[in-house]
Amino acid sequence: MRRAFLRAILPALGLIACGKQESVPLPAPTQSAAQPASSLSAVGSSAAGPAESSPKSPSAAVVDSSCAEQAAQDFLVRAHLNSGSMKSVQAQLSWLSDLQRSIRYRTEQYGYYEGYGLHAWNLRRLDSQMRSVKFFGRSVQMHERVIPALRCVETAIEHDCADQPYRPRLLAGFRTNNTYFGGDVSNHVYGIAIDIDPNDNPCCNCVKPWRDNPRCRGKKTDLERMTMPACWITAFERFGFYWLGHDELKDTMHFEFLGDPARIIASPSPP
Repeated sequence: MRRAFLRAILPALGLIACGKQESVPLPAPTQSAAQPASSLSAVGSSAAGPAESSPKSPSAAVVDSSCAEQAAQDFLVRAHLNSGSMKSVQAQLSWLSDLQRSIRYRTEQYGYYEGYGLHAWNLRRLDSQMRSVKFFGRSVQMHERVIPALRCVETAIEHDCADQPYRPRLLAGFRTNNTYFGGDVSNHVYGIAIDIDPNDNPCCNCVKPWRDNPRCRGKKTDLERMTMPACWITAFERFGFYWLGHDELKDTMHFEFLGDPARIIASPSPP
């Protein structure tokens, strides 16, 4: 019933109905000669406006005064197809409203992806805004607007997770093919999502072979299925990222920036 409903209404909203949403992590993209790797602290964009700070734990010290803490925006979280039960028509319509708003917002902020939304909302190509950067010594391609947030996360992890050393071996960021279905667009397409060590931090409700990972077997908590320390999740969430381990996909490798890119850097204090 839900699939028939989506097929009927998504074309009217200018979206594409493809079936069930799945996240398919891919290997990290190769570094382009036209986009040389640079340090996280060297690439970024200026921002203005006060930050919407998320609650801060006593141990979560601010280690970089230029970093503004913020939570993921609720409507972007709700736009995930798997984030709600979708059992009623009202719930489906509410989700479709959030999805349409989400696609327009991401298009305006980051760039147009063909087939979703309107090109007039943003004429800039997505791939022209991607940069190869280092995160804990590993190269990853991300949208230039969210690189400052990733820098803030790395600084916080180095400060707050020193007693739980963890170094990623494989990262995946921007990709050109959409691997979400049901009308949504993967945030990897916008260059605002990062996967960390897919084999060690599995997506247990994704398509095969990811859900066949041995770590997904048996009764375990999400944290027990992964090797990444919990303090990494806390650090990402302090600076506008959403962890897809909260989602029904249980995609523990995946973080996506759902904050406001204009509020990543704190406004200077008045003299």
